[in-house]
Amino acid sequence: MTPDPIQIASSWLQQYGYSLASGDSEGTASCFQPDGFLRDILVFTWNNRTLKGHEKITAYLGDTLRSTCITAVELETRHGLVPESGGFHAQLISPVAETVSAGFTFRCKVGRGQGYFVLIPTDAGEWKAISVMMQLADISGHEEWILEEGVYGGHTLSWTDVDRERRQAIEKNPYVLIVGAGHTGLNLAAKFRHMNIPSLVVESNLRVGDNWRKRYPTLTLHTPKVYTELLYQSFPQTWPIYAPRDKIADWLEQYVQSQDLVVWTNSRPLPSPTFDITSRRWTVVIDHAGQQVTLNPAHIVVAAGAFGEPNIPVIDNKEAFGGPVMHYADYNGAKPFAGKKVVVVGAGNTSADICQDLSFHGAESVTMVQRSATYVIAVTSVREMLEPLYHEGFGTDVADFRLIAQPMGLLQQKAKQSEALLLEQQKETHKGLREAGYHLITDQSLFSLFQGGYGGYSLDVGCAELIRSGKVKIKHGVEVARLGENSVVFTDGSSLEADTVILATSFKSIRDKMRGLFGDEIIDQTSPVWGLDDEGEIRGCYRPSGHPGLWFAAGEFFTSRARTKQLALEIKAIELGLLKL
Repeated sequence: MTPDPIQIASSWLQQYGYSLASGDSEGTASCFQPDGFLRDILVFTWNNRTLKGHEKITAYLGDTLRSTCITAVELETRHGLVPESGGFHAQLISPVAETVSAGFTFRCKVGRGQGYFVLIPTDAGEWKAISVMMQLADISGHEEWILEEGVYGGHTLSWTDVDRERRQAIEKNPYVLIVGAGHTGLNLAAKFRHMNIPSLVVESNLRVGDNWRKRYPTLTLHTPKVYTELLYQSFPQTWPIYAPRDKIADWLEQYVQSQDLVVWTNSRPLPSPTFDITSRRWTVVIDHAGQQVTLNPAHIVVAAGAFGEPNIPVIDNKEAFGGPVMHYADYNGAKPFAGKKVVVVGAGNTSADICQDLSFHGAESVTMVQRSATYVIAVTSVREMLEPLYHEGFGTDVADFRLIAQPMGLLQQKAKQSEALLLEQQKETHKGLREAGYHLITDQSLFSLFQGGYGGYSLDVGCAELIRSGKVKIKHGVEVARLGENSVVFTDGSSLEADTVILATSFKSIRDKMRGLFGDEIIDQTSPVWGLDDEGEIRGCYRPSGHPGLWFAAGEFFTSRARTKQLALEIKAIELGLLKL
């Protein structure tokens, strides 16, 4: 018989809710499969944690469950969160798994919560959770708001005057200073505004969006548009599936206006901010278009991306080389290199895009230096993986919630199980790459490479065929040792004639870059930024950094959109005295 998802979900949730409300940690853990996951985001502790297995779940809840005071556990009624069988969550377990999944709501000591569970049957036929996520949604009395009436002072004040006064108050005394007006910083600023957290964003570029405009001209996103939206504001129906560089830049710029964000461009914090442990306030001097302004925010959020300064490998004898040697941050298109012999160091997404650009615009030769193996997958395959979650059937907020509900360990499990199918889909592409001397990663998933290190992969949009045909040549397993007047010499002693060297060698950690701003004493107290901790949670981002009042925010569009509420709630909890760091 086909399982009734409503009956199964209701029955399980009744038992789970009773155990939570009773403060029974062992009873709560018994609602899980022996290898089930509990993901907690600010409910039982003011952090994000993932626990696997009955023993760890019981121990984690043992000290906090009663004091959290969980009540009013009920099934969700929103579209996309009502009980369902199979679908995306069945694929997380195995292609043939029976699953029932649903969202739920609850109350806790500090406010309102929301959760999501995925159930599978045991050998005895009982439905138990393979994963449960519980997330604080709002603090009572300080809920996120969405709409204003739009009429001010009993219809006696103009919006222009209201907006000016609000901006002046924030500019004079921001509670939070956000460094960086990319998609992460702007998502944060928008969320903070709707959580009544006065926030000022400082951006070093002359215009919002210049961090995209300065990148190479053929850059487009490799994820579809519904995955790359910003908070509160969907793209137009006519927006391209894969957004080009300049459309993203312009969208960020208009987002500042449409969301009423306070942003200072041509502005940057100067070394060295100081934190007063008594007042819990920073003293930071901002170079605001050449004028020095002293601010005293309670929090500084570094949202300048996961990466900092260009990573330039050590190469001997660079000064002897007759042509340009540039990091891809300075690459502005292939036209100047028509008829040139170009060596591109690196084999990730950016290198592939640049090699494709150079080949199309008539470079005499293009050689990609692949220093280690790379994971390659067609961009269309990535779109197919995301479509079950991100489609027009329900909003981005529901899709984000369903995805963030999945523990990293379960997603990694799914990635391993689907890897054979993905490799089969790439079979012909991979065959051609190997024949051309390109080395492939096949024992790790795209997911684990992205979450673990933000690199080591290439989402193919055409460069693989150029490699296969020989239009882009491969030099594998070596580093650039030194340069001659018109040659590149590698660590194996071989050499290539070259007119230009482009370093597609990524960037250093933004945390390391921040040493120049905050100093070693402060940064040494913070966690590494990005990568996964032992529980499968992203390190150092959207959670306490290790130093009071200092936070890091990073990630692609989904991560920075879905995680902003967590950071907003942590900062609001500190303001209210609920959390002390």
